[in-house]
Amino acid sequence: MTVPSNPPSGETLDRLLASRAAAGDLEAFTVLVRRNLGSLRSFLRRLGAPPDQADDLAQDAMVAAFERIADYRGDGAFGGWVRRIAARRYLRTLRASRRFASLDAAPEASSPAPDTGRRLDLDAALARLPEAQRLCVSLQHGAGYTSAEIARALSLPEGTVKSHIARGLERLRQDLGTP
Repeated sequence: MTVPSNPPSGETLDRLLASRAAAGDLEAFTVLVRRNLGSLRSFLRRLGAPPDQADDLAQDAMVAAFERIADYRGDGAFGGWVRRIAARRYLRTLRASRRFASLDAAPEASSPAPDTGRRLDLDAALARLPEAQRLCVSLQHGAGYTSAEIARALSLPEGTVKSHIARGLERLRQDLGTP
């Protein structure tokens, strides 16, 4: 596939590539995968997936995106659309393992060690959150889920989801030293 000398950027390029992929251009889909696979893996690790599971889920999400590429409307970035696919797959995995059956009663994680001069990053700060907070914050801010969608996905009351998000964001602000 040839890229124009003055290529479109962002969502416009996503729509163009997705349109070509839907018409059977495998190279166009390959470009979408290259542009998004790394951030998709990182997103899944932020949700709590171990690296090998994040890799598998990211690949599965890309296969699902390829199979449903005609459904991509281009309302937003392709990366956001495929993150939602990946998040649903990760939640199904959790549900199957019954790991989050009692997220509502999950204990708070211990406080982080005092900053010893090393810079904290978002991934490390997310990893220190209790699982319920990490999932709720990541689903809302990483995949664009609403509180109601998260509540349905995790079988929690919406108020509990909102509390997890608020507490998780406050904890991230403290860990990252942001106001």
